[in-house]
Amino acid sequence: MSTAIREFAECVPSEGVSFRESSRNFRTVFETMASAIFICRGNFLSYVNRAAEVITGYTREELVSMDFCDVIHPPRDLITNGAASRYEIKILTKDREERWLDITATAVDLDGVPGRLVSAFDFTEHKRVEERAQLLAVTDPLTGLGNYRCLLQVLGAEVRRFDRTSRPFAVLVLDLDELKKVNDRYGHMVGSRALCRLGDVLRRYCRAIDTAARYGGDEFAVVLPETNAAAARIVACRIREQLVRDNEQPPLSVSIGVADYSGGQTIEDLLRAADRELYGIKSGVARVLQ
Repeated sequence: MSTAIREFAECVPSEGVSFRESSRNFRTVFETMASAIFICRGNFLSYVNRAAEVITGYTREELVSMDFCDVIHPPRDLITNGAASRYEIKILTKDREERWLDITATAVDLDGVPGRLVSAFDFTEHKRVEERAQLLAVTDPLTGLGNYRCLLQVLGAEVRRFDRTSRPFAVLVLDLDELKKVNDRYGHMVGSRALCRLGDVLRRYCRAIDTAARYGGDEFAVVLPETNAAAARIVACRIREQLVRDNEQPPLSVSIGVADYSGGQTIEDLLRAADRELYGIKSGVARVLQ
């Protein structure tokens, strides 16, 4: 049980003492606390401390006319059976900002009326750092696309979806043509920019349900849910055309292999099938250039 709750237990009205009279006992403690304190009488807030005003952006007068569950985003009830229960919740402040609270809630008796005491600590910044770290773990730092881990996670999810629903999906494997020559002639800064240019094209011209990832030096992949091989080839053509038209120098081209999932393959089998088509195309490109 939190310190706030233990201290409050000593201040809860005894039989024959009004809540208003006893409130003087805990106000002194709660008003100096860094944690936000919310006391609910029935469904509505009957007391909040200064820290609760700061965290929510609402004034005390506004808060005491509200149900605490109305502050939670999305709304939910806090189930308490007398013992202290701990939750991580998200609230929506008066300024419509989402903030994360680590709360402890316990059931209390307020002059015979069921109530709840909630102590809350704002850990929004910690949560944002945590979410940022999770995002970085699946993000390619150069292009901002997904990385190899992201690609495997998405492909795994699509395989499981296929097993449940038999809905199709396809994968494109892309490789920038002649990237080594770009690096040798223009330098690695231009070579890195070339990778970003392809990343920009993928971001602009893939659907919201698609996932683009860079999973090797100059190799990219796109996972296309609800797409068969024929439709995936149309997407591949569109990507090639848009890269040619990006109006930056030096001009770039990309070779793209396509594979669709038909069940029974591993993720490695699927990527190998797209790779085989890709390198068959690249061999043809090399012969043409020669």
